This record gives sequence, C-alpha cells and structure tokens, in this order.
Amino acid sequence: MNHLAHFALAAADDHLLVGGFLGDFVKGRLAGHYPVPVERGIRLHRAIDQFTDGHPLPKRSARRLSPHFYRYGGIITDIVYDHLLARHWEGYYDTPLEHFSRSALTTLLENQDYLQGPALRTATRMHAVNAPAGYGNLVFIERSLNFLSTRLTRANPLKEAANEVIHHLDGFNKDFDEFFPELREFCDLWIEQH
Repeated sequence: MNHLAHFALAAADDHLLVGGFLGDFVKGRLAGHYPVPVERGIRLHRAIDQFTDGHPLPKRSARRLSPHFYRYGGIITDIVYDHLLARHWEGYYDTPLEHFSRSALTTLLENQDYLQGPALRTATRMHAVNAPAGYGNLVFIERSLNFLSTRLTRANPLKEAANEVIHHLDGFNKDFDEFFPELREFCDLWIEQH
C-alpha cells in the first residue's frame, strides 16, 4: 500500500500517521530514535506491508500484468490500490478525501521534527499540492510510476506500465474491493493488540 492507505489506516492517531509515513524512509531496527508512539506507527506500516505482500489478492493483481512487469508487480499494485482507494474513498470513510488529505499532510508538517531529509522534502512537496486528494485521477498512476522509475537504481519498465494498468483496471478494482476490508480489519486488530 502507498501513502494514502497508510494515512487512512492510522485510525486517526497522529503518531501512527507520522510513523506510517516514516515507514517508507526508516529502515532496519528501531533503536529508540523516535518516541514510542511514532515507532509504533513505523511498526504498523511494516505490518501493513507484510500483510499486503503475503496476501493472495494483491498477488493476483500483480499477476494480471504481462510478464514484462512481474518483477515490479508489487510496486505497481501499491500505486494502483492507492488510486482505487481514492476513487472509492466515500465508500470507506466519512471525511471527504480533500479534507482528510489536507489534515493528514498538515499533521506531518506539524511533526516535522521527526521528518528528516527525504521524508521532510516529500511531505512538504505533497502538502504543497494536497497530493493524496488527487490520487483518484488516472494521471496519478502515470506520474507515480514515472517518478518511481527514476528512483530505482537499475533500468526498469515502470514508465511503460500505466497503459497496462489501465487495461486491467477492472480486475485490479475487483481485487481491491475484496482486499481492503480485510486489510482494515487486520489493522484494527493490530492497533488493538500493540
């Protein structure tokens, strides 16, 4: 899952949200570099990623792509699932996406003492355009895949993937509709137990 899903699954807890965002930037062991509630958010992020990576529905989504994209199926699926969450936001959450997105990004910047280097630059850039509010537009998929293609160290086909995704979007949507309620249930239980 990508930024929007991690924000949404933080259960309106600012520390979980900040930690959920940091989960893309903090690698390795958590050695007390952050307050316990923020580290809990990083651990939730990792639990979400592990649940998603091991679940058969996102795997089915990745297999919808042609073999040329298999190696990057998880990355592509994460982007598409954030797009689908934005498109169907009102079916899952009461707060309008525009407002939720602005609030989540404001929370990040209010906690910028925990964000360093790339994390702070990303949060600032996202806040400037209220990024997650636009994830429901198809252009989000193309822009995200183009951006990610430049972030990977080796040559990759991500720039070519948008048309393939659009061709299989109905199948991705079917998988997502089954998967996201299970992921929400998993997160609710994880938050309750940790």
